[in-house]
Amino acid sequence: MSTPLAVSLSKNVGRFAGMKPDSTNLRVVVSPGNIALTETPRDVRDAGWARLKVLACGICGTDLHLHHGMKLPMGAEYPVYPGHEVAAEVIEADPGVGPQPGTRVVVHPLLPCGKCDDCLTGREHYCAFGEMLGVHRAGGLAEEMVWPSNRLVPVDDLDPNLAALLPDAVATAYHAVQRAQLPRGGKLVVIGSGGVGTNVLQISRAIDEDVQAIAVVHSEGTAKRIKGLGFPVVQGLDGAGRAVKKEFGEIDAVIDFSGAAAAATEGVRMLKKQGRLVLGSVLDEKVAIGTTYTGLMTREIEIVGSYSNSLSDLQAVTELVRSGKLSLQGLVSHTFPLRDIEKAFDVLEKRPPGMVRVVITG
Repeated sequence: MSTPLAVSLSKNVGRFAGMKPDSTNLRVVVSPGNIALTETPRDVRDAGWARLKVLACGICGTDLHLHHGMKLPMGAEYPVYPGHEVAAEVIEADPGVGPQPGTRVVVHPLLPCGKCDDCLTGREHYCAFGEMLGVHRAGGLAEEMVWPSNRLVPVDDLDPNLAALLPDAVATAYHAVQRAQLPRGGKLVVIGSGGVGTNVLQISRAIDEDVQAIAVVHSEGTAKRIKGLGFPVVQGLDGAGRAVKKEFGEIDAVIDFSGAAAAATEGVRMLKKQGRLVLGSVLDEKVAIGTTYTGLMTREIEIVGSYSNSLSDLQAVTELVRSGKLSLQGLVSHTFPLRDIEKAFDVLEKRPPGMVRVVITG
């Protein structure tokens, strides 16, 4: 994939909470077009923070975009030390502060400022001053990491490979379901049923067993997988609006995680009056909606975005899993040890048939 980077440790200053020059931590480093393992100084654990042994870390499209050289948010710079979907075990913590040593946790990947209007009104994931794990701060594609104790959520004995999905792929799906504002027993269509889309389907059913959730998928393999989970499927996006309405009637909400050019147009065609289209893909392309102002206005269609998730979202989905209402089985299709990080990114890039989520094991 690339030749290993020769990383100057002097460039790492400020990327970690602190450094112990007498010990090191193996972690992944990424610059545009390059990915490698490198040794960095071990993080110093500040007061209120926990030291974590990484048990599993998911990789997703964001990590791939970093490898491709995406424009970084303000305050971040290459090289980055990625990994924002982390399941870990606490190995050091302040006595009585947050989860204690020996506790298995998942890590909420946002470090908000806690002082701005968004933070103070429960919208911390909008915080303009927040830092992201794996972008601003060194992430969980590593042997260990440090993170604030109040951003950790205990997961008991949940399989770490599955728990690693909770902070992003699952909590982000939960946030999108909340944005959809489905009525009780409503009808939901999910366009794009990869990892996040599959979670949307299952979360909607976990929250409301009477919901009618339908998937619009591309491939025969995905159709078979989603049917196996008990959800009806419409295969093919072209003409999906007409096909969905014919088979299932008008829809209360459509959630798109495909990012496909035709998704918004087909989604709007499915919606009933006052229906809601939720767009969840992170893309720089312009959105095209094949209707008129009048078509939207007279039906009072709502089009909203769904961005990331909050700590409360992560706590909610963790409780759904711990209670047995939400299963994560079947969501991890590929696992690799940390030393095989280049192979893992290669799978993520090529997206072979059957790929759902890729997890790096500790």
